[in-house]
Amino acid sequence: MIEYKFMMKIMMMMIMLNLNILFINIKMLMYIMSLEIMVISMFFMFSMNYSNNWMLIYSWMGIDSISFILTLLTMWIISLMFLISFKMMNKKIYSMVLLILLISLILSFMTLNYFMFYLFFEISLLPTMLLIMGWGYQPERINASMYMLMYTMFASLPMLIIMFYLFNMNKSMNYLIILNKYIKFEFLSNLMYLYMILAFLVKLPMFMLHMWLPKAHVEAPITGSMILAGIMLKLGGYGIARSMMMMMNYSKMFNYFFMMISLIGMVIMSLVCLRQFDMKLIVAYSSVVHMGMMLFGIMSMMYYGFMGGVIMMIAHGLCSSAMFILVNLLYERSKSRNMYMNKGMIIIMPVLSMWWFMFCACNMSSPISLNLLSELMIIIISLNWSINIIMVLCMGMYISAMYSLYLFSYSQHGKLNNLVMKFNNNNLNDYMILILHWIPLNLLILKLDLFM
Repeated sequence: MIEYKFMMKIMMMMIMLNLNILFINIKMLMYIMSLEIMVISMFFMFSMNYSNNWMLIYSWMGIDSISFILTLLTMWIISLMFLISFKMMNKKIYSMVLLILLISLILSFMTLNYFMFYLFFEISLLPTMLLIMGWGYQPERINASMYMLMYTMFASLPMLIIMFYLFNMNKSMNYLIILNKYIKFEFLSNLMYLYMILAFLVKLPMFMLHMWLPKAHVEAPITGSMILAGIMLKLGGYGIARSMMMMMNYSKMFNYFFMMISLIGMVIMSLVCLRQFDMKLIVAYSSVVHMGMMLFGIMSMMYYGFMGGVIMMIAHGLCSSAMFILVNLLYERSKSRNMYMNKGMIIIMPVLSMWWFMFCACNMSSPISLNLLSELMIIIISLNWSINIIMVLCMGMYISAMYSLYLFSYSQHGKLNNLVMKFNNNNLNDYMILILHWIPLNLLILKLDLFM
């Protein structure tokens, strides 16, 4: 059992970070914020007892192994977001938006109450929308942020009504009471099940409900893309993992339908990636592919598939975030995300090309990254579920490797564009951010007892 006083101290530290905005020199603000969140994440890591049991923190707050690792990922990604934000305008307001986002995400992962999870799930939308609206690049950012808000709000409102129904049935919204119950809806049970997980399928996003994601990514600033790919999509996976346990009886009946959509979506989205020329769009569509694979694992209702899905959430959060940073480094220098403009970068920035290769390799699940481990676990489970899908699965894996290679080879090789000869050099800070993504992504595989 965690001593809850220690965990409450960590939560208080998070809230007190807002005082930094008032007292610290604006030039040092981002650096100090990043450092403080990293230190808090270390405290958080050492306070865990690493078991699959629920650990009470305080009244309606608690964590198990899944929410612990997603909370840790949230802290890590947001600390790196501060580290890359030196050029942002209005740093004080910007820092406050990021801290509100951090606290709402941590509370949504740590809550033991299903309704409180829904509440913080919705609150986290607001700072993300402010990030895209306030610090995005093109005028279309307002359209994109409203698109994201409407998509997710529309899908999650039916779920709120079902929550009132659940509370009336169980007289409680506590996970420990309702998590392993077989909920039986008295009317429209099929629709009820669909509405219960629709909010999370849009958040993931599942194929066919994904149209808000490329728009939001393209218009978002680098930190907006990092938080969307790194954490916000994981809220959907976490919500599905929790909701499915309440409705195992309906999950048995309907999960195969969503699994097949995810499988077909993997192939189609991989083919879509192969005909993009905007580098940010390729990374955004690859998120849909990976989240489809993760959904397949979680909905298989087998332990290995479930843990494979959780590992893929961590792997995708780190890998996708780093790839958006790499695209942004080229965008800042050439003022274009077009691959035709950013050719032959290996001539100008050979060290950055090495990082491009390493993260493109992780994106296509090369050893020893967590992506490989998660995909292996999900493939084993999916073939155990049905051997008939082997051709579709092979095609999906093959094409997803193709677009990662296409992205790397097209941007790094070829004839250099004469228009981009005046380039700023990369500084040490850029490389440090990439290293801090790469180390957990590739070395967590040595600590598999966290997941198994």
